[in-house]
Parts: sequence; structure tokens; C-alpha cells
Amino acid sequence: MKKNAVLAFRPNRIRPLLTGFLVMVLTIISAQVSATDIQDEDLKAVYLFRFAMLIDWDSRPESDTRFRFCSDNENPVSQRLAEVVKQKSDQATFTLLDLSIQSDLRCDVVYTSSSDRDYVADLRKRSNSALLVGEGRRFIDAGGMVAFKRVNNRIKPLIHLGNIQGSAFRLRSQLLSIAVVIKGDRP
Repeated sequence: MKKNAVLAFRPNRIRPLLTGFLVMVLTIISAQVSATDIQDEDLKAVYLFRFAMLIDWDSRPESDTRFRFCSDNENPVSQRLAEVVKQKSDQATFTLLDLSIQSDLRCDVVYTSSSDRDYVADLRKRSNSALLVGEGRRFIDAGGMVAFKRVNNRIKPLIHLGNIQGSAFRLRSQLLSIAVVIKGDRP
């Protein structure tokens, strides 16, 4: 009986199973490595770019076919956003703002890394038709509209509907469905 058991073991049948298992393991490992290669700045820049497409803009003229992205300072997120916009120059422009010039900002999406209440209020006033995006709950508490927040080790948009109320645009359900949404009045 041992002789038959030895004869029943055929390496040619095991080899494809083993090869398939190794391919599956390597695929999983490479997917995890690829996922970790994506930096937070890259993801935030893509989110920023996609936000413009997930909003119904009441204030934009139909002749204005390119979205205007702005940032108040040069930081890793704004640098990545500028790179994304450069690749999609037929759809968008990017401007690094000079806030020392006292005029209204001509932007559709403004990204700032500041969460200072007075600074955010000034940005809101000067860019009253723009989506104002920043970082974390502190930014939302300062009057910001959308912030990036880490949830379960992933970057997600945090949207405060009260801070958006009265704006010259409406968020689409696709954007709201991927976000953490805060309802309520403006802080």
C-alpha cells in the first residue's frame, strides 16, 4: 500500500497549484507595495482635481471650460496638484496665490494648509464662489468647507454642509457618498 501511495503522489499535479499560489502571493505583495508607493500628497492632489468635476457650479460661465485651482502656499500637496493640472492643461489651470494683493481670488477650488480662523475667513470672503479645502477638523472648525482627514488609515474628505450652505455651487451625491459628512450650522 505504501508503494501505491508513493505512486499516487505526482509532482506534475502539484507544480501548477504551487505556481498558481506563488503568483497569487506575489500579486498581493506587489499590490501592497504599489499602494504604499502612493503618498498622501498624491492622493490629496487627485481628490482636489476630482472635486471640481463632482460639483454643480452655478457661478461659472459656460464659456469658462477650464477649472481654476489655487493654493495659498507651496507645499507638497500644491506641488502635486500643479503636476496633475499640468497633465490636464486642457481642463484646468493652477495658480499659486499672492495674498498680499488685496483683490478677489478667481479660483474654483482653493487649497490651504492653514487652519487659522481669521485667515480662513479672509479666504472665504475673497473667494466667495470657490470650494475651500484644507486639512483636518481644525480647518473645518475654522470655517473651511472640505478637509482631508485620516479615517481607518485612509485619506477621506470631511465635508461640513453648514460651511457650504449659501455657496454658489452644489456638491453632487458622488462626492458626498465618498466623504465623511458633518451636518449642522456653521461653527
